[in-house]
Amino acid sequence: MSSKDKKIQKDGLTTQEYSFKHAIPIETILASDDKSEKVSLDKLSNNQANKEQQNILKAYHDLKLLINVDNNIHIYEEVRKLDYLYWIENKLSSLDFKFHEENKYSDESHKTITRNFIATNKKNINFIDIQNYEISDFYLYLSIILLCKGYISNGYIYLKEIKNDVLEILKKNLNQHNIQINKLTIAEDLWIARIKTKDDCKKLKSKLDVHLKNMPCLFEKFYEETPKASITKKLVFDSAHYITDHDGKCKNLHGGRYDIEITVKDRIDPMTGFVIDYSLIKNITKNLIIKKFDHKTLNLTCPELSWRSSTEFLSIYIWEELIEYLPNLKRIKIYETETSFCEFKGNSLDDYIINGPNKILKYFKNLNRSLEEKEKNIFG
Repeated sequence: MSSKDKKIQKDGLTTQEYSFKHAIPIETILASDDKSEKVSLDKLSNNQANKEQQNILKAYHDLKLLINVDNNIHIYEEVRKLDYLYWIENKLSSLDFKFHEENKYSDESHKTITRNFIATNKKNINFIDIQNYEISDFYLYLSIILLCKGYISNGYIYLKEIKNDVLEILKKNLNQHNIQINKLTIAEDLWIARIKTKDDCKKLKSKLDVHLKNMPCLFEKFYEETPKASITKKLVFDSAHYITDHDGKCKNLHGGRYDIEITVKDRIDPMTGFVIDYSLIKNITKNLIIKKFDHKTLNLTCPELSWRSSTEFLSIYIWEELIEYLPNLKRIKIYETETSFCEFKGNSLDDYIINGPNKILKYFKNLNRSLEEKEKNIFG
């Protein structure tokens, strides 16, 4: 009998899966159990990791996802990706990795928290050895990285919460296949990475083909057709500004509150149930936009707004700041007052990569009044 057959209860499901299937509290199921299963991790394996296992363990090690708990090494996964966790368990079975479902009551959450993981005695693997493992199958390594830290947005593949050393490994290997990956800075210690173009993403998909077919959840997460939805995140900042060459009162310096609505539209990720995490929209917009403008004079923050700090120009500027991070951006709406707002939809990321920023904002930034330029403009 396999470890999966031993551990699964309740119609072949884990306790947590059973509770979701029947929409009943997990505490009710746990209370009815005669005993809770314990997984023994005392067994020592005399096996050395094979090449496939080395690539898997190297990926988890580099992501800092091999967790040392007492005398054991744990690999955790969410309940929606249990099929993938079982697959990893099977691949690492010769190193005596076993599945475990841990249920503990949380005083903070006022409910039972379930953690699904596979684990082995830490003597069965050597962290120093793993650190020095050679990546013999880069696309297996990358598939693990993508399932743990990747997401797709309007056809572009992104990675979040990875370290610089992992990014350098990805860059080095992807460059060998003429695929580029860009680092997009959000804040000093916060960034995401994107496979640069749609063509690069298509190349990558073909390279991942064998793993898309064989690795549970990978195809579902990135390429399965799912319903689309629009979601909106609202943020606020306070700024002063003035409108140059304007006949009304707005020619004078005045302050106000700007309410921004950032709307994105995309497929729903079947592994997370989200289009995108609201917190990611918030972190990107807060660091790239709010911190730049809050309690400052718009005209003095950047050349694009120095002449005309209207909500129209502001919305164009914000769109172009966000589009590389949020290619599923559908609309930006800015309220300057309760009765006055601007709604804007700019170019797609595909167009932005090819054509660059909108020229309407660049007049004064690119202005040159040298004699040579004057003659060129006057006489052609």
